[in-house]
Amino acid sequence: DITWILNNIEIFKNNKLKDAILSDDLFGNRTPLVYIINNILNPFFYEYEKYRATTFLLSLTGPIFIYFCLKNRYPKTNKELIVLLSSLILLSPYYRTSGYWALNENYGLVTSLISLLFLNLYLENIKIIKKRNIFLFFTIFFSSLSVYFDLKLIIIAIICFFYLMNSKIEIKLKSYTFLIYLILGLPYLFLILEWNGIVPPRTQAANINTATNLSRLGDLHVYHLGYVSTIIGFYLFPFLFLKEKNFFQIIYDFFRTKWSLLILIIPILYVLYIYLSIEFKSYTVDDYWIGLGVVNKTANILFNDIYKKEIFTYLIFFLSWIVICLYVDNLIDFLILFFFFIISLFLWPLMQEYFDPIIIILCLMIFKTKMKLDYYNIYFLFFYFAVFLTIANVYYSNII
Repeated sequence: DITWILNNIEIFKNNKLKDAILSDDLFGNRTPLVYIINNILNPFFYEYEKYRATTFLLSLTGPIFIYFCLKNRYPKTNKELIVLLSSLILLSPYYRTSGYWALNENYGLVTSLISLLFLNLYLENIKIIKKRNIFLFFTIFFSSLSVYFDLKLIIIAIICFFYLMNSKIEIKLKSYTFLIYLILGLPYLFLILEWNGIVPPRTQAANINTATNLSRLGDLHVYHLGYVSTIIGFYLFPFLFLKEKNFFQIIYDFFRTKWSLLILIIPILYVLYIYLSIEFKSYTVDDYWIGLGVVNKTANILFNDIYKKEIFTYLIFFLSWIVICLYVDNLIDFLILFFFFIISLFLWPLMQEYFDPIIIILCLMIFKTKMKLDYYNIYFLFFYFAVFLTIANVYYSNII
């Protein structure tokens, strides 16, 4: 990715700001806000190694913002445990890679963390008008920035908007909240109209399988629903063991609910539909050379036979759905995860990096699931994600 990022930097270096923003040569899956801000504020923007250092330093602030958010959410928890938990993001292969190579992903993640911190401060100080209004504005501002840095982070803006509009404040202030969000969204609306899509035209032309152009919204990748469940399930699985309930009690309670049979039938019907309507080999081998997440990579390593890969993949589809249902305790959390299922229909290729570390952040800071935080549980999380990081490094060092 650094190749086209450097090309974009050259565009901003050699053109006026307005011409650079609307340049036909601009490439990427995001708005040019990263380049605009660095062009104006970062004196090292056009010296790549120094620019890498500034992005690296920015990425190091991520755990700091997580720490303050977790400190607010778990005020009675040992600070050392909070420090450990907040540094979990540093085990993300994607967060680390973006920070090291000066890619664009971490800008949106950091502003998302800042917006969630201000949201916590707003909710804590809702009765103190002066503080409340300041925290309200910064929540809106940074959650809106997150969307400009990475469109999928609109989920953070939606979460913040939901909390703000449901807080106990006067209707007038809620109207201002809606108006500010609308005003801050107008520049992106302008770009969408200019581009006739949500990304620059050059990106639209380079990836004809992604619904980045308004005319492609009907092109859905239904088989992605299974793979996104495996990716989300992969991140939720270790957090199952941090729930206040015992793991076996969680399973027992799940099968006691009247909805358990329906929940089990849904992935079975989905697998049958995929099996009957789409040839497995066509979308996992012929059409895909990258992506589909950890389960697809594991299937490729374990099996040479395409039918064994197919059976293994469908089995993990089913188990991953069960993991998600075991973890989620309420409708709001399920709807948040449902957002990722929806966007997966429009994406191609489907990459695990689109969900890492945002799912971890949601588990730590947003989801209502109550966690039991102690050294044993946090060390388990570290071991789980450290193994993933190690395997990812070994895997990619062998294929590059």
